[in-house]
Order: sequence, then structure tokens, then C-alpha cells
Amino acid sequence: MNTKLQDALEALYGLERRRDKLGLEGTRRLLGALGDPQRRFRAVHVAGTNGKGSVCALVERVLRAAGHRTGLFTSPHLVDFRERIRVCGRWADERGLARRLEHIGSLPEGRDRTFFEVATALGFDDFAARGVEWAVVEVGLGGRLDTTNVLEPALTVITPIALDHTETLGDTIEAIAREKAGILKPGVPVVNGAGPLEAIRTAAAECGAPLIPARFPDRADAVVAGSAPGLRAPRGRAAPAWSTRLAVDVPPWGALDLECPLLGAHQAHNLDIALAALAALAAAGVTIPAAAVREGVRAVRWPGRLEPCPSEPRLWWDGAHNAAGVAHLARAWVASHGAPPASLVLALSQDKDAAAIARVVAEAFAGTRVIATRSRNPRAMEPSVLARAAAACGLPAVTAPDVAAALRTGLDGAGLVLLAGSLFAVGEAMQAYGGAPGECT
Repeated sequence: MNTKLQDALEALYGLERRRDKLGLEGTRRLLGALGDPQRRFRAVHVAGTNGKGSVCALVERVLRAAGHRTGLFTSPHLVDFRERIRVCGRWADERGLARRLEHIGSLPEGRDRTFFEVATALGFDDFAARGVEWAVVEVGLGGRLDTTNVLEPALTVITPIALDHTETLGDTIEAIAREKAGILKPGVPVVNGAGPLEAIRTAAAECGAPLIPARFPDRADAVVAGSAPGLRAPRGRAAPAWSTRLAVDVPPWGALDLECPLLGAHQAHNLDIALAALAALAAAGVTIPAAAVREGVRAVRWPGRLEPCPSEPRLWWDGAHNAAGVAHLARAWVASHGAPPASLVLALSQDKDAAAIARVVAEAFAGTRVIATRSRNPRAMEPSVLARAAAACGLPAVTAPDVAAALRTGLDGAGLVLLAGSLFAVGEAMQAYGGAPGECT
């Protein structure tokens, strides 16, 4: 990314979380000044605490395999801002993005906007300019007041909900669910992958949104590859190095044998949610043949989620950043590797519950050394705070000043090293060791 564009985007990061800017009116005015690009494509809108990015990636990749021109809008990025805005797997053009950003800055409606408002406008404007037919859009934070909630989608999706961002969304699951359910629209079907939460049922009933439950069969029986539930290293194949194999039966396609490079039982459940969303689109007349489902699931890539570093096979990373996500990660790790990692490099943001995450780690990875560190993000938690939380749970803990130093410390020892807790930290690990998320074709 060129320096001028990077500087302009970084100037906006300072306005990332301004509470006085919560709401949709600023985004609506800005998009109106751009000709309302969000009305020029159809959209699937996805909210939730955990798994929403994976669900978005799966839905987009299958729609693309079915021949539709797709857009994918996600956050945060790992290495390059342009990762957030993809059309048919290709990042937004750097020069085009710079022109759009400059144009937004010249508009009265573009002044004093937050980072998320501008990012959303850039994404939707790019989708419209590049002729996107179907956009799959991930909510950034919450749902009701998230900048992406200006959409009038064809389908909404709610993924599993856990305690996260409690300072903004509320301190109970039901309160957070109410915020997430704020993306529901009158008459628009909603796929519920969050389970039997009263807040979602009530919101759907109040706005007349048909509620479609995602089915969660026993994946220990459905997975057919190997004794480690769902995980294997297939012979004779260069990529993916690991994969999950599943047998599913989903109308309108019937029985499907699927291979997916996203690892873990939690990703199998994310696939269930994505399949329910795709089935709802197919029922509404969107062309999605069974062959496209198999191809799209096999080809999907969602970097930074339980994957090995390409240049250092002893290093793995995952962006799990709350207690529920770390618990899913721990189960998937033990299922695939049979034992805890020798070292866990852990980096969290200040708003995360370090004590709860440390308890999960202590229960799942007894004896694992924790190397507490921080990303370069200004909201990162100090390593000493994280190390104290780990030590209080009986975990051996040391600190390192930054991600690269923490990884060196881990790799200097024996055994496997797992990095978790922050997608910002995963991005920094990619910069240091390779594996940066390139364009997905």
C-alpha cells in the first residue's frame, strides 16, 4: 500500500471507536452523497460474536463458485487494509481506493467521519463500481448501530454469541444478542446460528423476519476423516496441508461429502450456518448447484484461523480473542495434535477478559508455557497484566515486548508454538514469518 493512502487511513484510526459517533445517520448521509452504492447490489448481512468471518468467507466462496459476481466486506484486516474489500477474491485496487478516499474527504458529508464509516463507504462504493451482484458483509461491532446496518439485505445471519465488547454491547448474552439482532429487517429471513436465545426470537417476531434455525448435527459422527475428529493431513496433496471432511445432508442438495480447509468442530458448525444461509438463498431462487457447494467449500480460505505458518512448521496461529473462542481453539488443537502446545504466545486487547481466557487455557493446556506479549495496536493489553492472569491460574508465564520477540522465545524451545488472542498479533506474525493473506482466487 502506498504511503499516502496508508497515512490517510491511519489518520482515521484515531476516530475508530468514538462513542459520540455511534449511529447510522453519518453513514447514511455519506453514502447518499456517493449515490447510495449499497442499493446497487444484493447482500447477505452477518452478525455474531464468533465465527461470523468464517461464515462470510464460506458463503461468498460458494456464491462465487456458482458463477455470481461477489463482494466480501470483513474486518479487521491482518496486514493490508485492502483485505477488507474483495471482489471475486481480489482486493480493492490501490489507486482506485485512494481516489475514492480523496473524493470522500472532499465531500461535506465526509468530514469528521469515523474510520468504520469511511471504510464501509469505501467498500460499498467499490462493490458498486466493480459490478458486484452479491455482497457478503460482516458486521464490525454489534449490529444495531454498526455502520454496515444501512444495508437492506436479502438475508441476515446470526452466528454464535458470547461475552465480548461488553463495555459497548452489554454484560449479558441476552443483551449482546439484542444488539446483534438489530440487523434483522422486516420480512427478511434470518438464519439463526446462535441457538435458542429469546432476544433473537423476539426480534424476529417483532419485525416479521422468518426465522431459519441452523442445524447442528453430531459432528463427531459426521466427520469421516481419521481418528482425530475431522482433522487430517491428506496424502499426495500440497494444499490444503490440513482439512476437515464432513458428510452432510442439506436440502435442496441432499447428501454431500465436503472437504473444508477450515479446521475444528467449531468450523464445522460455522459450515452448518453457511449451508443454512446458502440453502435459504437457493430457496429464494438464487442459482447454487451442488457442485458449486462442494467447490466453494473446498476452495475457501480464511487466513489467521488455526493454520500453520508456511515458513516455520512448528508455529501455528489463530485469532481467537475471547474465552469462548479460545475454548473452541483449544478443543480443535488437541483434536488435531493430540497434546497441548509447548508454548502459547498470547496477546489481547485491553477490553478482553484476561482472567477468563487464562482459566480456559489452564484447563485445556495444563503445563503449557504462556508467553505474554502485545501487538502494536494502541488498545493492546500490557504483557505484565496478561502474565499475572496466567500465573494466577497456575500457568508458567513470561513476558516479551512484542510479537516477533515472543515468537522467537517460543521457537527457541522444543515443541510446537501456538499464537492466539488477537488478529492484530496474527497479522504481525505474518509480517515477521510470512503467510500474509494474499488475494484469494
